[in-house]
Amino acid sequence: MKKYLSLMLLLASIHAHATPIRIASDIWCPYICENHQGYIVELTQRAFEIQNQKVEFITIPYKRALVELQRNNIDAVLALTPSAIAANKFVSADVVFGYNSNDFYTLVDSQESFNHISDLNFTQQAAVVSGYDYGIELDAWLNAHPNSYFASGSDPLAMNIIRLVKGRHSVIIDNKSVIEYTASQLNLSQQLRYAGTIGKPVPLYVGFSQQNQANAVMLANGIKLLKDNGEYQSIMNKYKLLPEVGYDKAHYKRLHKFLPALN
Repeated sequence: MKKYLSLMLLLASIHAHATPIRIASDIWCPYICENHQGYIVELTQRAFEIQNQKVEFITIPYKRALVELQRNNIDAVLALTPSAIAANKFVSADVVFGYNSNDFYTLVDSQESFNHISDLNFTQQAAVVSGYDYGIELDAWLNAHPNSYFASGSDPLAMNIIRLVKGRHSVIIDNKSVIEYTASQLNLSQQLRYAGTIGKPVPLYVGFSQQNQANAVMLANGIKLLKDNGEYQSIMNKYKLLPEVGYDKAHYKRLHKFLPALN
């Protein structure tokens, strides 16, 4: 009986590791890029692989990813803030994968600056990505102003940048590294200007459903193993600087279809 029980436990363990963990996110490069690139993607993948656990990444819009995780159709979502995890009753591995900030970009000839919520009262229109968590104060301001623009779709940030260049918005809000990367892919970096940051940076986690707490523990263990063997720092070093324009050719090719809209 004891041997039979041990065999069953072994088979269950093998089956669990044979079934890929399904992790979803939208593209948020250089954190989360296409073709399984981006440092959060690589760290997560290697943290599981080093423990012989397969991972499957799925690219879907952020808002949909949260819904699919709530429905247990996937196992985890990358780059969630503490408030997003709490609001959706997810769990995390308690491992910080970086920090997000609300950074403001205008056209290069603008004189606007943004350091406080009240600064937004003097701008024409602010554009953000639908479903993202911008913090209590900024979320409240955006929802209280009907003129706020919430972009959605497969490349919402790219569209916000293009709309900014076309004069549809006066300012766009997102993470500085992501805005600058996406603008470089569109060859529009020279037309944008950093105009300030509101609020403090917030940590980013990988969020799991309540049924996947064991996977959250496994992720934390895997990150520790990567730090111990030096692989963690090696991956981080790859993303120390923003990629050049040609870094993610697949993403650039897909974004390039939007460029005629500028004419």
